Amino acid sequence: MPERPEWKAPAPLPPAPDGKLRGVLGGTALYDQPRHAEARARLDAFVAGETPLAVEIGFDHGMRILDHARRWPDIQWLGLEIRKRRVAAAAPHAPPNCLLWRADARTIFTQLLPPGRVSWVYILFPTPTENPRHLLLTPPFVAGVERSLAPDGAVYHATDVQGLHEHAAGLFAGWPDAPMPPMGPVLSRRERVCARDGLPIYRLCRKRPLPEGE
Repeated sequence: MPERPEWKAPAPLPPAPDGKLRGVLGGTALYDQPRHAEARARLDAFVAGETPLAVEIGFDHGMRILDHARRWPDIQWLGLEIRKRRVAAAAPHAPPNCLLWRADARTIFTQLLPPGRVSWVYILFPTPTENPRHLLLTPPFVAGVERSLAPDGAVYHATDVQGLHEHAAGLFAGWPDAPMPPMGPVLSRRERVCARDGLPIYRLCRKRPLPEGE
């Protein structure tokens, strides 16, 4: 398989006049609706408490996050995926410490996760889209990640697209390097493809910067 073509980030969208975040599944306005109150309550219950919380964005078939949840039962594993079929197929196999949820990660980090709650964020091979409405890695998303991370929390990003790696490195500029998060032997589907075809993988792991004056 050939390397992906050169990619550059699309021009960002202007901010919404009402301050809400636009997203693939309705944005932040989605969870203002009473019909989603039960799902919101389920998420709130799952992330409550002080157990370490890891979030994997775009878990695809779920093989990696399911293995991690079984391998580290003392960590809560939250998987976010926008494809309904992927969630429906993987969710029945999740152990009690793993919640696989159909949701837009931009909404979850901006609005729903408690501040300072997340220990690790895994962003694995996000789609290098040219549509600004579908782009995950944006300044508002990074601000939501920073808000949600614990003081020693870290974000891990992996991609085989050099332009996307450079884009991520720019967004997380100023964040110190961090130790790698828990990593089991089961790879994501795209990482297996890269290993098979000898494609380079670009990685970064950064921790939340300290507030000014600390």
